[in-house]
Amino acid sequence: MSTGSARAVALALIANGGIAISKFGVFLLTGSSSLLTEAIHSSADCANQVLLFIGMRQGQRPPSSRHPLGHGQAAFVASFLVALLLFSVGGLYSLVEGLHKIRHPEQPHHLGWAVALLILAIGLEGWSLRGALRAAEPERRGRSLFRYLQRSSSTELVVVLAEDIAALLGLVFALVAVLLTMITGNPVWDGIGSVAIGLLLIAVAAFVGVEVTSLLMNEAPTLGLRAAIRAAVDEDPAVEQVLNLVAVIIGSDRLMVALQVKFLEQPSGAALVEAINRLERELRGRFPQIRHLFVEPDEI
Repeated sequence: MSTGSARAVALALIANGGIAISKFGVFLLTGSSSLLTEAIHSSADCANQVLLFIGMRQGQRPPSSRHPLGHGQAAFVASFLVALLLFSVGGLYSLVEGLHKIRHPEQPHHLGWAVALLILAIGLEGWSLRGALRAAEPERRGRSLFRYLQRSSSTELVVVLAEDIAALLGLVFALVAVLLTMITGNPVWDGIGSVAIGLLLIAVAAFVGVEVTSLLMNEAPTLGLRAAIRAAVDEDPAVEQVLNLVAVIIGSDRLMVALQVKFLEQPSGAALVEAINRLERELRGRFPQIRHLFVEPDEI
């Protein structure tokens, strides 16, 4: 696992652990529905970060006879499970709890404590999000955050970023709901805040689930990267034409590449083998994310 990804997950776990404990404590004091749903959300996020750590560690296991391409997709599986947890534990619970409080409103109390906690939690989540953004900077290369979340194979960072963004927005929703409850004296706003948080979490979980599912179904890397690999093959003096290129993401920043290449006529079979080996060394040097490379000499 990359140091940046591991650090981002660790920061998220520390932040969410502290926030979850604080939210449960203030919920017991105030009885606020928005705080309860936020506490459940933060607890689910803690479980999610543990799952990500497990997936990242399993993804580092070397290839075996049963898994010849390695275990890189273990991180994808963990990220998909995180999306399911975010949807079921976080989103659905918040939605159900909010609807219940709208139908059967209960007046929360000591809401000043809730406001103070939510402001503190916004600061902690901002700290976690800042760390995740820094870890993603080398891979983003100037791309918009949304585009990065769509195209990155570093699913652990994608999940942490998505969770942190959802958590920040959820805290803002909860803060607005608590403030409106204080100002109007109407506890229905507290339930509306929970519903808003639930819908937000479901939307984020659906986004993460769709993106990770695409990776689990052998998604190809970006068109730009495939074009760069093809151009590098074309530059080889022994290559006449690239007949076919297949590239598949097999883990976080890991590729399997298969090439069908027409080589210029070689004086012997040994010379052809050396040309293939030289091409493989060149590609591995220029594209370290290529973990498995297969070059097949062929004719049109």
